[in-house]
Amino acid sequence: MTAIPDVRPPETFPFLRSEGPPIEVGRSHGRAFGDQVAGSIGVYRRKFDKIGLAWPTALELAGRNIAFLRSLDPALVEEMDGIAAGAGVDPLEIYLINNRTGLTRMVEEGTDEDHECTTAAILGEATANGHTLMAQNWDQNGECQPNTVVIEQHIPGEPALLFVTEAGILFRHGMNDAGVGVVGNALRTNRERRADRGTGSHIARRRALRHRTLADALRTLVETPRAHSGNHILAEAGGGAVDIEGVPGQAFEVHPVDGIVVHSNHFLNPEAQRALDDRGPRSHPDTLYRDGRLRAGLAARHGAITAQDVRAALQDHHGYPVSVCRHPDPQSDSIGYTLVSSVIDLDERRMWSAPGPACVGKYTEYRFT
Repeated sequence: MTAIPDVRPPETFPFLRSEGPPIEVGRSHGRAFGDQVAGSIGVYRRKFDKIGLAWPTALELAGRNIAFLRSLDPALVEEMDGIAAGAGVDPLEIYLINNRTGLTRMVEEGTDEDHECTTAAILGEATANGHTLMAQNWDQNGECQPNTVVIEQHIPGEPALLFVTEAGILFRHGMNDAGVGVVGNALRTNRERRADRGTGSHIARRRALRHRTLADALRTLVETPRAHSGNHILAEAGGGAVDIEGVPGQAFEVHPVDGIVVHSNHFLNPEAQRALDDRGPRSHPDTLYRDGRLRAGLAARHGAITAQDVRAALQDHHGYPVSVCRHPDPQSDSIGYTLVSSVIDLDERRMWSAPGPACVGKYTEYRFT
């Protein structure tokens, strides 16, 4: 693929290995990435200002939501408290950035949101070595890239985690050391819900990775109350993948075809298409070809797909700049592009992540230690 150097990404992302109970891994996170945590808070404060949601009001709403989350999952609240203590910031600010999508969806439909990701899972029948692979191009506002980090996290009694996220935020995409992984996409519908009655997508994904089997991870993800719509591909080593298109109160399944499941930012399940007002294509019509382009790039190597082939497919520029490998659009006010491109081998427990765009970033390999 031809590299297009309109963005000069960093060489790699800051990395942290942490170990201990939730409050301690949170403190380690906050101490290690204090500047980046402050950067994340600044990004979302500007976002709330832009949509007319005053910061004090947003903090108040976040405080209401945390009571719900504490009843659902007190360990995650402990971890957020630890992040706040380690970074020296108000815990309400950490609660807020961990529930920002649910709050912004209460105010506006998200037509200027930049998180337009493209994801996939590839089962052993389609790969060269029989391993299960996963892929994610995470597209977001370019201001988030300096705050992006990679964390290897060990909490006693839980599978270890290896994941990409924004500093201050509990999860984006990644895997656990049992070989279960999750990647995801934004979705928008007419069924968004009050943010104090549900959780964000990254909370559901993080909770799913507490489990050592795909079946248990799926059950937890589906049963976690949702404040907004979102897509989640879950897969496990040795074969098996399911895509969950989640809306508040309901979930729809999409299964692999010929060992490949691909998703962008519109609904694929036929029942969901009939039942919902899918607002993704309205604001970002490129979603309607990005999933097909990624599938075509992978299918061309069916039965012989390697991690390198997945990287190449993630660098597709059809429809540039709003392509699978997304670049800043000079005709738009948006400054969104592919901030992170990741490939995961669940059988080998390896993840390669590059600061994007995918065509210019350098992939760094991460393994559990």
